[in-house]
Amino acid sequence: MNDSIALVATERAKFEPTFRIPKSSLAAWTTELSEWTPSDVFRARVDQIAQHIPRNTFFSQGGLAFLRDAWIASRVASALQSDTVRLISTERPDFEIQTDGNVRGFEATEADIDGRRRGDEPDDPYPRQDPVEAWRKRFEAIPAALDRVVGKKLSKDYPPETNLAIYLNLGCYGAYVQEGLPILRDHTAPAAAKFKRVFVLWEGCLYKFWEAGQHQFEKWQYARLEDF
Repeated sequence: MNDSIALVATERAKFEPTFRIPKSSLAAWTTELSEWTPSDVFRARVDQIAQHIPRNTFFSQGGLAFLRDAWIASRVASALQSDTVRLISTERPDFEIQTDGNVRGFEATEADIDGRRRGDEPDDPYPRQDPVEAWRKRFEAIPAALDRVVGKKLSKDYPPETNLAIYLNLGCYGAYVQEGLPILRDHTAPAAAKFKRVFVLWEGCLYKFWEAGQHQFEKWQYARLEDF
């Protein structure tokens, strides 16, 4: 992938150059990921593409949202052991998975701290200490983050039988899972009337909280050793 990415220097970060991905590469990736693909192959391909994109490019350059959707699709497809998966080129929903000939459509979204600008966060090859106070701060941001993304989805129209998959990007190293699950359930409840099923990806697992308007809890792991 390196030969498809152009390097340009920015005034803001003279020593941290920003990579710009050509539109032709974005179009080629979108087309590729919109084809029905075996789930494990799709996941490996998404990870292969993403690992060559610097953080400040991934979160700053326009036109890359489809890769976030593809990442969510790859984890949902893996967790649910689907046969194949693909992105959808139409506006809604974002992706489909197919299992034993049964196709399910999903809308994908990400919940995070309001106003976070990840494009301004530098790539850091060295691990830094993440104090417990920061874990708690992220955990306490979960209700508002979920309310924000669910509210946005409720204002739009979707095809019948569409499922919702929320990637909750507020990890706490598993410290608050039991405390957090009721929060995830309660703050996704409004989506139960709009979507066939409501899922949350959090702390390496895919959780189903709602199906056909009723609370139904199931859990699948999507994280693998190679993710770490």
